[in-house]
Amino acid sequence: YNIIKLAFQELRTVRIIKTTAWIFGIGAMIFLFCIYQQKERKKLIICKLCADICWSVHYLCLGAIGGAIPNFVGIFRELVFVNRKEKNWADKVIWPCCFILVNLSLGIITMKSYINLLPIIASAFVTVSLWLKNPLLTKIISFPVSCSFLIYDIFVGSFVGVFNESLSLVSILIAVLNFLLNKHKTRKEAESNANQ
Repeated sequence: YNIIKLAFQELRTVRIIKTTAWIFGIGAMIFLFCIYQQKERKKLIICKLCADICWSVHYLCLGAIGGAIPNFVGIFRELVFVNRKEKNWADKVIWPCCFILVNLSLGIITMKSYINLLPIIASAFVTVSLWLKNPLLTKIISFPVSCSFLIYDIFVGSFVGVFNESLSLVSILIAVLNFLLNKHKTRKEAESNANQ
């Protein structure tokens, strides 16, 4: 009887952990989708901070440490990067270097397989893209990052992650196409005005 009771408790615990992973994964997905719709850098980084918190919990619940590390380090990265305009100390180039090195170090120390390096390497690109003060470049650099996380999510069984990265790739493409179409439209209008 105690074995059956213990088995049901284990099942309940696993169900709670899986449900928690889903809830935080969906929350992260919502914040990430909002990132690509932001025009202001500070709002973009705040959305990324919220997404990193949610993804950290999501990946920890799945036991996917390779995905949890860059998101956990990302929390601190965004806390620094969001202050770049107001605080002189936050605008030093040492910060992105530091966050990339911390990610790589933690990734290598905890590496169980080479697939775990995908989110760690992707995080280096995220760090560079967030350091840039150009939201369009941030979105463009995010494309290979999403591809890397898509592969990792398939490997670790993060169905929310797979869905999220698929949506993110579509969202990035829409944002870049909108930018290019608006740029083309503005150029045509300028040429039209110049000819008059």
